[in-house]
Amino acid sequence: MINERVIMASRRTTMTTVALCAVAAAGATCIIAVSIAGHPVLTEGWRHAARYTARFSFLIFLAVFVARPWHQLWPSQATRWAVLHRRALGLAFATAHLIHLYALTRFRVESAQMPRRGVQLVGGVVAYVLLAAMAATSNDASVHVLGVRNWKRLHTVGIYWIWFFFLEVYVVRIAAGSLFFVPFALVAVAALLLRVGARSRVPVSGFDATWRRTQRSRTADTG
Repeated sequence: MINERVIMASRRTTMTTVALCAVAAAGATCIIAVSIAGHPVLTEGWRHAARYTARFSFLIFLAVFVARPWHQLWPSQATRWAVLHRRALGLAFATAHLIHLYALTRFRVESAQMPRRGVQLVGGVVAYVLLAAMAATSNDASVHVLGVRNWKRLHTVGIYWIWFFFLEVYVVRIAAGSLFFVPFALVAVAALLLRVGARSRVPVSGFDATWRRTQRSRTADTG
């Protein structure tokens, strides 16, 4: 009976993950289509697509980044759902950001502008490597193989690195005189402060305790 409940829960999680990834892919693809259709010059179309797919994926990233601390500080039905489906949201972000990489690559090819070598390029490559590793290990089997501690280390380093890279891009744009990116930088900093604030008080509600027991049960079943 317990195994049947676990199987049903796993199926629902899989369906939610597929749905969220499909929505993320559709959203990013629509941005590309609108960008290309709205710009007669192909180079400008891909530039627009690269910019707006990045902003779209940043919104999804924020949901992943603040889901747990938001729930710890101000629990609600929405935050409970976000925590329960945080892996699915993470995979949706990976989907959208991969499409952003495609748009960015097309812009570089169409404009014959190769990325500049330097800290930002290296940071971007590392961010995508970590994103790929996180996406590939966003499953219970990987938790079992890597061990809970190593799995958490990978995902903690990865999510903070990606956060830092987003902020670094915005700060560079602001330093170049583009004040449009000030709100993005402020939101990124606010998200970090939210996580810091949540660490200072970690209430364990009945939902949290149930969620943790479910996660331990699912991890044990993969063995």
